[in-house]
Amino acid sequence: MADISPNTTLLESTWRSLARALAAGGGALTALISLFAGVPLATACARGALALFGVLLVARLGALALERTCRQTTPFGADANPVDDL
Repeated sequence: MADISPNTTLLESTWRSLARALAAGGGALTALISLFAGVPLATACARGALALFGVLLVARLGALALERTCRQTTPFGADANPVDDL
């Protein structure tokens, strides 16, 4: 379960959790495919690590764009999370 801070919306938390899962899967799959291709273990691990950090970087940029977009679309002074008002 993802931790949600008071300043984080559910969408941002879900995006972050999905990005971490995709990065781990992408890194592992890249390393495994490299091993099947006959690449040495150290090279396969390096490729997997680069894929992991690459996906995390792209996801972080997406999260920043999402945060900027969500803040621009909220009405004047309105809360981004209306559930807190209940």
